[in-house]
Amino acid sequence: MEKYCAKTVNWVKTGKNLEYLRRHNINLIKKVCAYCRSQEDSKTHCVGGEKCKTCTFDMDNHISRNELASAVAGWTDSQVANWEDARSIISIEDLYVYCELCELSLEDILIMN
Repeated sequence: MEKYCAKTVNWVKTGKNLEYLRRHNINLIKKVCAYCRSQEDSKTHCVGGEKCKTCTFDMDNHISRNELASAVAGWTDSQVANWEDARSIISIEDLYVYCELCELSLEDILIMN
């Protein structure tokens, strides 16, 4: 009979992956960027949505923890910092929000041992 071993999540590496995604995932950056700019003067800033796919606005090379937290209801910049630094474990519900923002699967975000 074949035995199966459960995999465990490496929360330190997963946290580093979350930080990497915040800094480099273009889908996440565009969605958060659109949120932030939609609060500005709409005549010179876009409002997100479908226009993000063809946007040529010169964005920052990454978004801050505060910008990410501001874009998601219920998140704080200290929560994001704790997740990225593996001081606390991100909930499955919040992981799914990351999946949606980054347009990735859960398996792409979690780092398993």
